[in-house]
Amino acid sequence: MQVFKRFLFQEFVLTISIGLVSLILFQTTLKNYYLPVFWILLAIISLLTGVLHYSNVRASAKKASKFATGFLMATGIKMMIYLVLITTYVLLHPEKASVFLISFFILYILYTAFEVLSILKHLRSEK
Repeated sequence: MQVFKRFLFQEFVLTISIGLVSLILFQTTLKNYYLPVFWILLAIISLLTGVLHYSNVRASAKKASKFATGFLMATGIKMMIYLVLITTYVLLHPEKASVFLISFFILYILYTAFEVLSILKHLRSEK
């Protein structure tokens, strides 16, 4: 579990960094594109990334076939949650859909890259 604790700390630093940069940008350059729901989106993506990584660390302790199955299942569940979140917001606020989708996409790319790099580092260190 030391691996997961290190991941949580790194994710916390990433989340705080993204939050600070976002706060600065939304107060200056991107003032017209600020969405109050951005902070909820940041929290949800951060939380789901942590949960997925935890399940992947646990699955990596088992056989490789179990890891692959667990990883794909967790990723599929995460994608479904994201799809419901996006669809719900876009249907409720169509006038703000493009700004929401761009914000979501940027956060998704940042957290996915962080997660993949962390999983690869963990799997390499196990060998």
